[in-house]
Amino acid sequence: MKKVLFVCDGDNYSHEAFEFIKQLQQHEPLFVKGLFFSTLEIKELLYAGYPLNNDPGLQDTERGIPPQVVERFINQCKTNQIRYLAKEHSGFSWSRAFWEKESRFADLLIISQKMLCHNIDAQQPNTYMLELLRWVGCPVWAVPEKATRIEQIIGAYDGSPECMHALAAFCSIFPWHLHLPTCFVYIKNEDRAEIPDLELLEEYVNAHFTDAEIQQLHGDPDQLFTTWIACHKNPVIITGSFGRSAVSNFLQKSFSGQLIGEQIAPLFIAR
Repeated sequence: MKKVLFVCDGDNYSHEAFEFIKQLQQHEPLFVKGLFFSTLEIKELLYAGYPLNNDPGLQDTERGIPPQVVERFINQCKTNQIRYLAKEHSGFSWSRAFWEKESRFADLLIISQKMLCHNIDAQQPNTYMLELLRWVGCPVWAVPEKATRIEQIIGAYDGSPECMHALAAFCSIFPWHLHLPTCFVYIKNEDRAEIPDLELLEEYVNAHFTDAEIQQLHGDPDQLFTTWIACHKNPVIITGSFGRSAVSNFLQKSFSGQLIGEQIAPLFIAR
């Protein structure tokens, strides 16, 4: 059994995130903790760099958590025989300390690539999603808001410890996916670049995956990777850390952020 965190703010309930929970439940029992926040109160948080402009599109009712949202979660859990706990929180609980502690006691956090604080800032990954991804310590599965059936695995490899940690976490959490066609890709904008620790990578990959290959591509990773991904049918993408710095511009420009913004495929992130 695994403990999974399901996140929802206001009425930004992700249908596809719960569909993924149902898929997980087919492989092993789950305990799902639903964390529900008030969108408008999150908007009012006085963190430096947060967009604090008034938004007439936000309704007064969003100062509280719509009861039908929590009821939907509970009913879906009951229907699918999933153990659950629903917790409602003030938006002012949305903080580094809260998420560091909650994620420390969880195996996986599931979010939507589109819906998180969507009516505050629809440009994903928005500030709130980036903060959440920096704060949590457990792996994250970010789902696009479109029906997806995982048919292959793509590993974004750069030779870093973070990359290998993400790969190991994926193997541990999703052993039933390891038979799928898998490709690990190393992209470098240098013609003579070699794949770091290739022999060790081959040993690890061959020990865990039944149908895997390692490829090297030459070009700008931020541009080439997303184009290359589009040629693959229904993949999940494994990637390493989103980082910790609240002022890092790298997160805004990373290919992980680009993948989330374009909702190309589910993304597994671990650090």
